[in-house]
Amino acid sequence: MSGDGADELDDQPCLQIQMDLSAMVDGELDPAGVRRVLVHADFCASCRAFLDGVRAQVRVHRAVAAAPVRQHVEPTVVAGLRDQLTNDCRKLSRVLYELGRGFVLMGLSPEFSREVAKEPVPVPDMAQKGRNLLDEVARRPAGGGEQSWIAAKDLFDATIRSTADNLAQGDRLLRECLALDESCHEARIYLGLGHHVAGRRHDARRAFQHVLVHARDRRIRGFALLNLGNLMLDEGDTDGAVDLLLQLVDSGAIAEQPQLGTAYFNLGLAHGFAGRFRESAAWFRRMADEMPHKQSWMRRELAQRHDFVAMLRGQPEAKVVAEAFPDWFG
Repeated sequence: MSGDGADELDDQPCLQIQMDLSAMVDGELDPAGVRRVLVHADFCASCRAFLDGVRAQVRVHRAVAAAPVRQHVEPTVVAGLRDQLTNDCRKLSRVLYELGRGFVLMGLSPEFSREVAKEPVPVPDMAQKGRNLLDEVARRPAGGGEQSWIAAKDLFDATIRSTADNLAQGDRLLRECLALDESCHEARIYLGLGHHVAGRRHDARRAFQHVLVHARDRRIRGFALLNLGNLMLDEGDTDGAVDLLLQLVDSGAIAEQPQLGTAYFNLGLAHGFAGRFRESAAWFRRMADEMPHKQSWMRRELAQRHDFVAMLRGQPEAKVVAEAFPDWFG
């Protein structure tokens, strides 16, 4: 964009956010745009009010769709209105999903690495994002709309969201998304992920199991199996984790969604914790062979698994794993 249109966006940053929200409704907003909306709405009362309006509109749509139909209204008119409402609700649910997903991902701690239903939005450093926005304003010539950002500086510096705040906000948005569109199984996976991070394992289990019962898409089911397997692994149920992860491997979903290949790594962990060290080494080897680009990710994950590394070092028969991957365990 150039000329007067670009100048108008510079002078009124909320216009860009409104454009982003419009793109989000149409399913066209990229991850960077989602992050821009989240950061801006954190300090802009006007755009926060707009998002609250979206949620209010969601409630109105639900109420109208559920209202009884008067007998004198033409059936074709009713059908058309209902179709339009359904279409609008799906668009609105998409907005809520993208925002909820972004907040959950911002609520993940660096130590909590989980694969989810889409390539994850990089978790933004909220303070750095704020500084970048303010630096951009400072570079503009005088008269470029700086006054509208004065309050933003004070608000932003004082109100960085905590992990718990982000998870709570993501939970609320994803629930509202599902109230509009129960078939948005990706939202339920992120909802379960947020529960897992927050320590609500029972709720996380229910969310992932719901996806397995109701979803038909093999890839979405694969993410539910992977996350539920992670949950069981964290709980010490190694046999349960192995069963779920083998279901994922046998389903063929990894060929369609290579991101699910981290199931090999988790199978290596599960067998190792169960004392089946040759099986553990075999699954780690498969992960290394089929996903060589994940080598640094695997090293980072193992560095955070202090209990696993300590177990290997404390059992002589576990040498088969450590010796097979000296770069990981050296």
